[in-house]
Amino acid sequence: MESIHFEALGRGVFAATNETHTFGTDALLLADFAAPKHKERVCDLCSGCGIVPLIFLRGNPEQDLTAVEIQTEACDLIKAGLKQSNKENAIRVVNADLRELQSHLPCGECDLVTINPPYFKVGSGYACRTAEQQMIRSEICCTVEDFAQCAARLLRSGGRLCLCHRPERLTDVIAALRDNRLEPKRLRFVTGDSDAAPWLFLLEARSDAASGLIVEKPLNMKNEEEMKRILGEYAEKE
Repeated sequence: MESIHFEALGRGVFAATNETHTFGTDALLLADFAAPKHKERVCDLCSGCGIVPLIFLRGNPEQDLTAVEIQTEACDLIKAGLKQSNKENAIRVVNADLRELQSHLPCGECDLVTINPPYFKVGSGYACRTAEQQMIRSEICCTVEDFAQCAARLLRSGGRLCLCHRPERLTDVIAALRDNRLEPKRLRFVTGDSDAAPWLFLLEARSDAASGLIVEKPLNMKNEEEMKRILGEYAEKE
């Protein structure tokens, strides 16, 4: 494995990263947007180094958390972060392809599913140096349709799916969700500046819900007060 770096997230929780498996602001925004309730059973798909469930763990050490990740090296990083945090059993780590979860996780038992998926269709987006990086960035193993089907199977009726994605993929995402009985209910765009076009959207859908979408006020990342609230103790080390 590449050399490991530990990021202090606050409250004694650490994320382990390396050159290939790291995290960005989009994952931190997703964790804040999803905000699980105290007793919700949560499953994070395409978990990478586990940043989203680790942020949830920071907020509630008793949360029922599962991280699903196809790359073994990334799963090892999640476990390393948990060990560094002295919380080795706090997150269930499932090293599996989300398209083949039937033998790993039961159907209909999650209250919340989160995902920061690959953003680019195969053959588009940034050039990657390694196959591992290509898998993270492009839909080689996880298309929009794949994660919509997986989330629909995992969620109980009325359960939530929260995700982030690029604005140019919004129609693809909504179409796939609706094909799988996941109704978009809450949408927020993220901008780098008040005058700039959004570079990201955050979307919540509910299983078996009626139609009706709330479009929230855009999140401007130059709003220091809100960004400090979102980042929490992680912002204090900056």
